[in-house]
Amino acid sequence: MKFFKWLPLILFFACINVITQTNFFNSLFFQGGSWMETARMESMKMGDNSNDYTLQFWVSGSDVYASDGPALFSLIDSNGNIKLALSRDSGDSSAISIDINSDNMYIPNLEIDWTNADDFYLISILFSNSQGLKGYVNDNIFLDEPDKSVNVINTKLMIGVIANEQRTILGNFWYGYMDEIRLWNTWLSDSTIQFQTEHPNKFGEYYRYTEEGEGIETFLDSLIGLWRFNLSEATATIIDESEHGNNGTIYTLPNFSIELSNKGTQ
Repeated sequence: MKFFKWLPLILFFACINVITQTNFFNSLFFQGGSWMETARMESMKMGDNSNDYTLQFWVSGSDVYASDGPALFSLIDSNGNIKLALSRDSGDSSAISIDINSDNMYIPNLEIDWTNADDFYLISILFSNSQGLKGYVNDNIFLDEPDKSVNVINTKLMIGVIANEQRTILGNFWYGYMDEIRLWNTWLSDSTIQFQTEHPNKFGEYYRYTEEGEGIETFLDSLIGLWRFNLSEATATIIDESEHGNNGTIYTLPNFSIELSNKGTQ
């Protein structure tokens, strides 16, 4: 895995360079050299003992113009150790590569085609410092490692890149479309992920159960980040629609851009 080291002074500002094509958009098209940052993981969780997470992407790939595997996300601590990172392989369109505590696992022959920009997948990664690690493509398990704990202390959630908070590590930029990203402070069940896969549009405020005007606690109450990319114009700030205020910020390197797109899951 190859990283680029950039002078931090270059990146003191956020920008988004967008090529617009229509008036209504469903996703962002990452074309390398761009990424999104959110807050530190410990600042987003709901309590001191809430150390279970599920991170989900509705995402598709595209052609890759780089030798390094484009990353969906990374969590790297203040010492530069990769706690967790998930990438596609630049040479194998049906493979996923995952880094767990700086050890790499390569998982080929999945029911996935990263070269087809029209095929969107629900990628779910469940991780914990006590329950281990689990991964799904749609509702199919591709990873089940109950003994591999992931401690996310001193890590910042980086989307579409392998990078640390100081950006002294910066590389493996994503190529492809991101329709929606969700972060939960819980370990979602198999049945929940199956439902989400089969009904991608049945998600929103109307899906919260109520009884006589009072909300009933469901797994939706553990949603701590929701970034939908349903934008009408270029913006560097991606609002967190979970209402927890965990907004994301888009960054681009010089001569790179992110495109607003109509593509998305149906």
